[in-house]
Amino acid sequence: MNILTICSALNNSYLGLKAENKTETKIIKSDENYHSLYLISEIKELFKDNSITSKDINLIGVNCGPGSFTGIRVALTIAKIMAGELNLPLVPLNTAEILLEAYNKKTIIMDARRDMYFVGTKDKIELVYKDKINLNTNEEILCDKRSLELFPNAVCYEDTQIDLAKTMLKLTQEKYINSKNKDEFNYMLIKANYIQTPPVF
Repeated sequence: MNILTICSALNNSYLGLKAENKTETKIIKSDENYHSLYLISEIKELFKDNSITSKDINLIGVNCGPGSFTGIRVALTIAKIMAGELNLPLVPLNTAEILLEAYNKKTIIMDARRDMYFVGTKDKIELVYKDKINLNTNEEILCDKRSLELFPNAVCYEDTQIDLAKTMLKLTQEKYINSKNKDEFNYMLIKANYIQTPPVF
């Protein structure tokens, strides 16, 4: 099974390709947070480097968020167009399950701005006001840089460079294989997991 995974919801973009028992990943960085703009060209290069085309792909996985509003839209749009054109199943992943699996942690906290935070486990993500966050400080917590002020002993995923594309490939394959209802992977049913829409001023 040839699998492509796409994520641009976080501080970097991540691409993963599993083809013919070979795995290759890419981390796309940008100082201006424009990394999502390079996704299409990077996907093409990934295919070229592995001597395959989009028609060789059997399954696509995408991070639907939460995270960067624009980044989520870019990755999800590319994934849905590819899935629709190639008639492929599209496996939705969320930021919490990807990061917690990669870092082997129990809880994740991410700044959602406006004094709100995403608080998530592998099974659930909620939007919580800062003064309502009630976590045991002994829990194994993963967070972004902005949330370190709340939990200074937490592990900051932005300060490390775990290759999330490898985790996404694993989760995408497992979700698809273990699902009893493959209809849930219809690209038309997959939605962005914004949780909080951006403010408009």
